[in-house]
Amino acid sequence: MRKTIVVFILLGLISLFADMTYEGALSIRGSYLEIIGAPIIVAGLINIGWLVSYGSRFLSGVLSDYLRKPIILWVLTVTGYLINVIVVPLLALTNRWELVLVLIVLERFGKGLRAPARDVILAEVSEGIGKGLGFGVHETMDQAGAVLGPLLASLILVASNQDYPRVFLMLGVPGVIAVVLAIIAWSMYPQPSSLSTRKSMLGFKGLTRSYYMYTAGFFLFSLGFISWDIISYHAKNIGLRGDYIALLYSIAMLVDGLLAVPSGLLYDRIGMKSTILAPLASMAAGIAFTVFIDRNPLIMAFTWGLTMGVFETNIRVAVSDLVPAEKRAFAYGFYGLVEGLAMLVGGVIQSILIAENAILLAVYIVITEFSSLIVFYRI
Repeated sequence: MRKTIVVFILLGLISLFADMTYEGALSIRGSYLEIIGAPIIVAGLINIGWLVSYGSRFLSGVLSDYLRKPIILWVLTVTGYLINVIVVPLLALTNRWELVLVLIVLERFGKGLRAPARDVILAEVSEGIGKGLGFGVHETMDQAGAVLGPLLASLILVASNQDYPRVFLMLGVPGVIAVVLAIIAWSMYPQPSSLSTRKSMLGFKGLTRSYYMYTAGFFLFSLGFISWDIISYHAKNIGLRGDYIALLYSIAMLVDGLLAVPSGLLYDRIGMKSTILAPLASMAAGIAFTVFIDRNPLIMAFTWGLTMGVFETNIRVAVSDLVPAEKRAFAYGFYGLVEGLAMLVGGVIQSILIAENAILLAVYIVITEFSSLIVFYRI
């Protein structure tokens, strides 16, 4: 029990430092694309990275489920963090949007490799304290990095007169720390039992009807959820400074982090019904973006962070309660593949709509999120 708590804390610290790297870069990459002359459709196409990420999550889940060796969970986890720490600093070496897009896709591939494997380990070491609370605490630590990374990016931009390449280089440092901590956690907990003590169940057999309904609702949610790349590109396009955009993202991540534990506790108390908060918050964020981005962007940042707080905790932890323990790796992988496809399609649609008329974008978001809410409510 004591060792699992230490590993649980280490997993939180790993996510903290890794998110300093990733979220710091994410907070400014949309505005960076605007600076280097990329068309706005590219901000939507960045979601190809989400598709690749969640495609690799599916691959990671299948590999874990098929090979049934605990070492696979750790190999995928550590490799994913290693890719993260290599790719982000490489963004400093190019000002061509095509290469930026390729690097973002590579970084998302690494994220996809590690996430399902990490979530299986996290669900296992969280069982002693309650999975909702466990995922909530983990999300809080994760979001501490998501606040600090963009804040660091903002400070560097101010100090360096908007030198984006310098930001990308400096963000590599916390990524190195994350890799080192992941190796330490591996050495302390080399044999997760979710794979080692249960019979293999490769494929869709064993997945429940509720899981499929949930995945459908999540697909609709992801179609409507507006990405920060589109937000930051548009914000830069209307004249906001890069450091202020990064600061807005840091504020959104602070809201996300503060909400994570209460959101997780709410899940432990009322279960799946708590997931309806995610589409409600996403509707509010979409409307705030179209109405307040040029007048009071803090409202937009707050509602977007609110959405992330529910999404990253309740939406993610629910998967583990909808399938048998031995199917978690595969279930997380498939769920991620569905999200990636929805994020790509939704991102392209959103970038086209925002270029035409912001009101059309708001209507689209309300329709998709309300549809998602209905599905979640019926599970």
